[in-house]
Amino acid sequence: MKIEDIEIHVGEPPFPFAAVRRLEAKCEAATAFSSAPTMDQVNAKLREMAAGLGANAIVQVEYKSGMSKTSWRSMSGTGLAVRKLTDDIQCPVCAETIKQAALKCRYCGADVPKGARQAAASTDSAPSEGRLTFSRPASSSRAPSEHQ
Repeated sequence: MKIEDIEIHVGEPPFPFAAVRRLEAKCEAATAFSSAPTMDQVNAKLREMAAGLGANAIVQVEYKSGMSKTSWRSMSGTGLAVRKLTDDIQCPVCAETIKQAALKCRYCGADVPKGARQAAASTDSAPSEGRLTFSRPASSSRAPSEHQ
């Protein structure tokens, strides 16, 4: 995916999503004679950060402009990097993209097993309210080795 293809939405988007991480980008004028930073510059930084995380959209974007500790002209933007959730799955026979609710593949005519539809539904049930959930790996029962 190209960085330019990452969508930016001020407020709530019209699609379901899984939150990745909150982002903050800041642009400042280099000198007193430099032009003030623009929303396009902040959006470019946000897109670059989201691409590094594997996100394909940024939602709940807010902009703030004014002075900072290091510049008279500053603009910052915050948003939530997300991955869009789709209602599409791959046909288990021909691997074409079909709707999750499909009973038969429209390309090859094969029956889509109920298990494949339910498995796709369970993987798409990620948090859509912008809350991140983390799970910690189980700690190993090995004691640290001592060096003599």
